[in-house]
Amino acid sequence: MTESDDDSQTTVDSISTVLSGGALVSIGKVLALAAGFLTQVTMARLLTEAAYGEVVLALSVVNIIGLFGMLGLDDGIMRQFPYYEDTPSKARGVVRAGLRLVTISGITVGITIFLLAPLISNIIFDNSSLVPLIRLAAVGIPLGGINQVAVSLARGSRDARPQAYVKQVIQPGARFILTAIFLLIGFEALGAVGGRVGSILIGTVLVLVMAYRILPSYEVEPEPMYREVLAFSIPLIAVQGLGFLNTNVDIYMVGYFLPSDELGIYNIGLQMSNIVSSILMTAGFLLPPMMTRLHDQGKTTETRRVYQLITKWMVVFVLPAVVVLFFAPRLVIGTVFGESYTPVATALRILLLGKVVGILMGLNTQALIALGKNKVVSYVIFVQTVVNVTLNVLLIPIIGIEGAAIGMAVSGIVGDVLGVAILNRNFSVHPFSSSVLLPLFAIGGVATLSSEALFLLELPTWWTVVVVGLAYLPIVLKLVPEEEDRELLDRLEDRIGFDLSPVERLMFERF
Repeated sequence: MTESDDDSQTTVDSISTVLSGGALVSIGKVLALAAGFLTQVTMARLLTEAAYGEVVLALSVVNIIGLFGMLGLDDGIMRQFPYYEDTPSKARGVVRAGLRLVTISGITVGITIFLLAPLISNIIFDNSSLVPLIRLAAVGIPLGGINQVAVSLARGSRDARPQAYVKQVIQPGARFILTAIFLLIGFEALGAVGGRVGSILIGTVLVLVMAYRILPSYEVEPEPMYREVLAFSIPLIAVQGLGFLNTNVDIYMVGYFLPSDELGIYNIGLQMSNIVSSILMTAGFLLPPMMTRLHDQGKTTETRRVYQLITKWMVVFVLPAVVVLFFAPRLVIGTVFGESYTPVATALRILLLGKVVGILMGLNTQALIALGKNKVVSYVIFVQTVVNVTLNVLLIPIIGIEGAAIGMAVSGIVGDVLGVAILNRNFSVHPFSSSVLLPLFAIGGVATLSSEALFLLELPTWWTVVVVGLAYLPIVLKLVPEEEDRELLDRLEDRIGFDLSPVERLMFERF
C-alpha cells in the first residue's frame, strides 16, 4: 500500500469515527430539540410573556456565573484525557482531578449565588421576583458541573453515548415532563426553573454511571494531575465566560432596555436560530478529540481534511433548517408558539444570516481548543464580545430586538472569521473546499431567486421552501460527494447489510 493510501485510510477512519458519533448525537439532538420546543411552548402557553421573560433572565444569570464553577474543566478534560490516555496512571489522575475539582468549585459557586440573589435581582435588574428563581437555579450549579465533566470524559475517549442518550434524550425529556407538571400544579415561573433543576439531577446520576462503565478499568494508582488539569482548564474560564456572555449578552441587554414581555418574544427567535448552532455542534461532537489525536501524531494533512469533510456534511445537514426558518418564520413561529410571538420574525432572519457564516466556518473555536490554543480563543471571543456589547448598547434603544439580533449576527461573523484565520495560520487547517462552497452558493441562489420571483408574482414567499426542497437533493448529489465519501458509503453498506449501489451510482457517476 502506498503512502497516499495510508493517508487516505487514516483520514477515512477518523471521519468514520467522527460521523458515527455525530450521527448518534444528531439523532439525540433531534429528540432534544423536540423536547426543548415542547418545553418552550409549554412555558409560552402557561406563563405570561413577563413571567416567561423572568425565567429566561434568571436562568441566563445563573448559567453565566455558574461557568466559574466549571473552572473550564469540561473543555479542559475533553482535551487532557485523550492527550494522556496512553499513560494509564496519568489518565486516571485526570479523571479523579476533574471530578473532585468540579464538585468543590460547583458547591462553592452555588452557595455564593444563593446568598447574593437579592443583590443581583434588586440592584442589577430592579426586579425582586427574580430572587427565588435565581436561588432555585443555583442549586443546579454543582450538579451541572459534575454532569458536564462526566460527559467530557466520555467524549475524550471518543464515546458519544452519554451525550446522546442522557444529555439529549433523557434529560430534556425529564425537563419537559417536570416543567409541565409543575406549571399545571400552579408553581408558575418557579415551576419552570424547578423542572430544569430536577432534570439536571436525573441526568447527573445517569451520566456518572455511564462514564464509569465507558472509561477503562485502570490497574494503577492515579498520579496527582490537579496542576496539569487546572493549568490547561483555568484559561478556558475566560473562553467559556466570554463565550456565554457573548451568546447571552443580547438577553441581558434586552432585559435591561426593554420590558420583560419583549424579552420573552425575543428569546423565541433566539432559541429557533440556535437550532442551527445545535446541529453544527452535534454533527461534529467528536471532531475536537479526534483532531487532538491526529495533531499529536503529526498528521497535519489528515487533520485539515477531516475538518473540511466534517464541515461539508454539517453544511449539508443544516441548510434545510436555515431555509425553512428564514423564508417561513411567521408561519413556523405562529404555528408553534402562537401569533403573539410572530413580531420576532425579522430578528430571527437577521440571526440566521450570522449562523450561515458560522456553518461555513465550521467548529473553529472547538478546533483551536483541541489543538491547544485556548488562550488565543479567549482573545478572539473577547473581541467578539466587545463588538456584540457595543452594537447592543447602540441599537437596542433605537430599534429594539432587531438591534440585539444585529449585534449577535455581526459579532458571530467577526469571531468565526478570526477563528478560521488563526486556525489556518497556525495549523494549515481551514474549512474551504469546492464541495463546501458550491452547494452553499447553489442552494442560496435558488432560494434567493425563487423568493424574488414569488414576491413579484404576489405569491406567498414561504413557497420558497418548497422550491428549495425540490432542488436540494439534486444539488447535493451532484456537488457534494468526494472520493472519501465513496469509502464511507461502502463501510455503511457493510455495517447495515443493504445494497447501496443505486445510491453510489447517483452520487459518483460523475467520477
